[in-house]
Amino acid sequence: MALLKVGEKNRDGRQKRIEHTGRYLRASRTGGLSLRAQTRAAGINLTGNTNHGVRVSTRLAKNTQVAFQNGRFILRGRYGSDAAKFNLSKSGVTVSTKTPIGTFNWIRPGRSSAKIAGVQLRGHNAAAIQGVFAVFASVYWLFGGVMRLFAGLIGGIGRLATAAQARRQLAEEEAARPQFQLDTVRALGEQALAEHGVDPSTWSGRDQLAALAFAFLALGRGAATLPQRSNENSSAPAAEAALFEDMQPAAEHWRIWVGPLPPEDIEPAMGIVTILARSLRQTADSEWRGEVLLALDDACLRDGPKTLLQEAMIDLTAEAMGVELVLEGER
Repeated sequence: MALLKVGEKNRDGRQKRIEHTGRYLRASRTGGLSLRAQTRAAGINLTGNTNHGVRVSTRLAKNTQVAFQNGRFILRGRYGSDAAKFNLSKSGVTVSTKTPIGTFNWIRPGRSSAKIAGVQLRGHNAAAIQGVFAVFASVYWLFGGVMRLFAGLIGGIGRLATAAQARRQLAEEEAARPQFQLDTVRALGEQALAEHGVDPSTWSGRDQLAALAFAFLALGRGAATLPQRSNENSSAPAAEAALFEDMQPAAEHWRIWVGPLPPEDIEPAMGIVTILARSLRQTADSEWRGEVLLALDDACLRDGPKTLLQEAMIDLTAEAMGVELVLEGER
């Protein structure tokens, strides 16, 4: 044990009261030097102290003790939590609150206590110290509350600004997104195909899908050719590899239909996209059509975020195929 308990901490992590407590010898600033001995028999404690005399005590109930010291009756009781503890004695009941530096008695401040750097104080001096501590603690918590409120306000403004920016960006993207009417572009597409005597409805589903995929992956990005496949895709599924091979001759079909790629006027090309989608609709069930549309959507993402034109192609293809697009969370 350290000398006079210097450096020892109590359960609250603070310096213990500076004193010496041996088996028989006790020494403190307020109690002075004294000898003390204690024994217990039949539930009764007997304590002898050279300064305070003899005390006989026992437990009357939980947290309640009765004692006789030098012929004087003593009654003690402690009930409740640290925030509001009821103290019972012969003179009545008081209420006290535990603080980081001691205890403040609300009814009888003279019974308050305070401990600073291990030095124990009691009485009105302790009550005064508790009052000063309460003032500083109130200022500290008030300042902390204001700072937290300010931080929350700044954070809220930041989140609102971010949300507003996101909404504005979404509105700008929506405004910049190409708008196509299904019937209008389909008529232009039918005219372009009729000029070359082409009827995609007579093609196989594989050729229809290849021509549609080329439109998504090349024309949708404003390119004339398909993006190069990296070596990492050498282990791609056989069906995907076959589709990529089928898209090579599809590029020539598109050059015949709409001229040099990418076309200057995209509306006839969008019309042909809807015709290809309608042809696929006639040869496949709704579940397969939905899977095809999702596969095309995923394929558009392989070369980066989808372009606005690809988004428009997705919408037109879904409408032509009779597939309902539902955003996550709408159902």
